[in-house]
Amino acid sequence: MSTGNMDLFAKGTLVEVSSDEGWFTGGWFVAKVLDPPLPSPSTPGKMKFLVEYQNLRCHDGSKFVRRNCVDIKFVRPLPPPPPNDEQEQQRFEVNDVVDAYRNDGWWVGVVSKLLGEEEQRVYSVLLENPSRTMNFKSSELRFHLDWIGDKWIQPQKQNKMSSEVGEKRGKQMDAETNSEKRKRGTHVKFLFKGKECGGAKGIVDKIDAEDSSTTEAATVDNVPYQNQNLLSLESSPVLRFVQSLEEFQLMPQKPHFRPLDECEVVFREGLALKHMMTFVNVVKEISKLQVNASGSIMDSLLKSLPELESHGFNVKDVRNRLLDLQTMKRSQEHLQTKLAKVKCEIKMRTHEGTEINAELIDAIEKIKVLEKKKARLISMNEENNSETAKLKSSDISLNEHIQNVEHNFAILATFPRGD
Repeated sequence: MSTGNMDLFAKGTLVEVSSDEGWFTGGWFVAKVLDPPLPSPSTPGKMKFLVEYQNLRCHDGSKFVRRNCVDIKFVRPLPPPPPNDEQEQQRFEVNDVVDAYRNDGWWVGVVSKLLGEEEQRVYSVLLENPSRTMNFKSSELRFHLDWIGDKWIQPQKQNKMSSEVGEKRGKQMDAETNSEKRKRGTHVKFLFKGKECGGAKGIVDKIDAEDSSTTEAATVDNVPYQNQNLLSLESSPVLRFVQSLEEFQLMPQKPHFRPLDECEVVFREGLALKHMMTFVNVVKEISKLQVNASGSIMDSLLKSLPELESHGFNVKDVRNRLLDLQTMKRSQEHLQTKLAKVKCEIKMRTHEGTEINAELIDAIEKIKVLEKKKARLISMNEENNSETAKLKSSDISLNEHIQNVEHNFAILATFPRGD
């Protein structure tokens, strides 16, 4: 890739990122550039990016995967969208080189068959990695483009994939019956490995993805896994005894112990026993959990499940039960918090009520005193009014007497005139 046009990879720009490691080989995933490298004329081929995937999350689902040390050769701009008149329903032909959207990324393949009527067309695509044939709708496909010399180049039609193994696998997949497909599960695990880069370590992230609801642990890409070491482990009397325990009777397991292939033979039985006892202990601990148990216990039990899954244990029910218990635990803690607040409020209200009652009693006593004073004043007022009425009556009577005296005085003082 040319490094002359670094504006295409500025901070915050959406790009597509690929890898040459593990299951990500050949896939292109949408990511955001968090830390673009500075151009270096002396070492243009060693430029590294820090990106954050937009669809891939960490195994606990809490955040998007960040990947450090992405080589510039695995970073390209977003491919151009199809013309407006083709956005509604793109049409593809046999032998078209396309990208198919699967597991949150785009994977290169070749259209091998056209299925169904044109209005409901489904395309059978022979993928390059993993080598298999799958069916896709038009909305799940796009024409494959290669980013070469800062330009998009569309390859010519191909009659077959470059990998003979891929073609053979595609025919094998086409020959499978529907009943066989339903019986087989799919379990795909992606892994980015951390690397040293400019003094900083790459981040190790795992993303688990299941392509169907079937969870038979001993299948990969719908191909049953034949583990010769498992046959020898099954003959172990110790492991047979562990499998007879109640926990395995309640939840039968068929672990494949594939990771033990990398271990020395002498250690395999002991390591297998360790994982089986881990499963037993997890089930036992769950059965003993109380609602007031520490949340860290459930977190610890959940953290033990991915390793069991990697060895073929079916822990879906165990995980769902733990998640349900965690939800109930959080609900109980939330209710306990609300209850504590209510009790605190009750205590405050009770104290406030005591003070109010004291003031009320004091007010009642004062009211009683005032009532007595009121009665006394009313009595005094009535007595005063009565005396006032008597005095007014006496005043009227005296005025009448005075007027009579004055009248009689005037008569007596006047002498009669003689004729």
